[in-house]
Amino acid sequence: MSARNVSLVVIASVIVCAGAAFAQPKLGDLVTEEGYDWIIGRWVAAGDGGKVEMEYQWGLDKNVVLAGLKMGEYRNRGIILMAPDREEIVETAADNMGGMWRGAWTEENGDLVQRVEYTTAAGEVHKGEVVHTKVDNDTITIAMYAAESGSRSSEPMNKLTYKRQPAAAAADAVSAEPGGRATDYQKLGDLVAEGGYEWLAGKWLAGDDDGQYELEHKWALDKHAILMDLKMGDFAYHGMVMYLPARQEIIQVGADNMGGAWKGTWEQGDEGATHKVEYAGSDGTTRKMEHVYLKTDNDTFQVKEYGVVDGSRSSDVRRLLTFKRQKAPAASK
Repeated sequence: MSARNVSLVVIASVIVCAGAAFAQPKLGDLVTEEGYDWIIGRWVAAGDGGKVEMEYQWGLDKNVVLAGLKMGEYRNRGIILMAPDREEIVETAADNMGGMWRGAWTEENGDLVQRVEYTTAAGEVHKGEVVHTKVDNDTITIAMYAAESGSRSSEPMNKLTYKRQPAAAAADAVSAEPGGRATDYQKLGDLVAEGGYEWLAGKWLAGDDDGQYELEHKWALDKHAILMDLKMGDFAYHGMVMYLPARQEIIQVGADNMGGAWKGTWEQGDEGATHKVEYAGSDGTTRKMEHVYLKTDNDTFQVKEYGVVDGSRSSDVRRLLTFKRQKAPAASK
C-alpha cells in the first residue's frame, strides 16, 4: 500500500460492542492485588540530557494504564492493557520520532520488567528490557538494558532515580506537546494533510436505536499519532492510531472499560476508507468486523459496519451511523 493511499484512512474507529462478561480480573484489580500499584503516578528524574518525566495513569475504569515519557524534545505515549487472548499484560506505544514500541510487562522479584521491541522510522529493530524498582512510596529507579541477543545485558545502559511528583505540580507534564519539527520521513500528520483529511479532528456525535455515540479524535506526539475516545452509555473506548513509515502501514490499538482489547489496520477499499478490526473480549470471545467511512461534508460523515465470517466481509451492512460535528462552545465575553 502506498503512502498516498494510507493518507485516506486516518480516522477514529467506532466501537460497537456491549454485554461482554468479566471472565478475567481487570488490570487494576490484578495490579493492586499483587501490590504493584506503586508505579501509578507522575515521576521526575535528572538525566545527563536534562529532566526526564514519566507518568503512569489509570484509564477506562482501571482497565488500562496510559503511559507517557518526556525527555527534552522527545515524547512517547503508550497503552498498557490485559490481552484476553494471550493472558498477558502488553503495551503498544508511539513516539514523536516515527518509532513504535511493543512489549509485555512481567514481575521479577518485586520489580516490574517491561520487555520491549522498538522499531525506528527507518525500520531498524532494537530489543531491550526496562526494570522498574520500588525504593519507597515516593522513589523508584528505572534501569534500561539491551537485549539484542535474546538475553538481558549484565549492565544497564542507563539507570535513573525518579521522585514522585504531586499531581498539581506536574499536571500535563508529559502530555505537553513540543513545537513542530522537520522530519526526513512522512509522519501521520503529513499523510492526513496530503489527503485532505484534517477536518476529521474534533468531536462528533451520532445516534441510533442503541443510543448516542460521542466520538473524539485529536492529534498527539506532534502529529505522529491520533488519540481516540468513544462513549456510548456506560461503554467507553480509548485508542491510538499510528503510522509505521518503514512499512507504510497504519495500525490502531485500543481497549474498552469492559476488559476488551482491540487492534486493527487501515487500508483504502473499493467503497471507502476501511478499518479492519479484531476484538478479544474478557470472556474469551473474539470477533472481526470492518468499518467503512464515507465523507458527506466537512461536518458530516457516515460509518458502515460489516461483520466478517471465515475471513470474508458480509455483504449486508449491519449498522449505519451518521456522525455530526460538535461545535466548540462560543467563548464568553
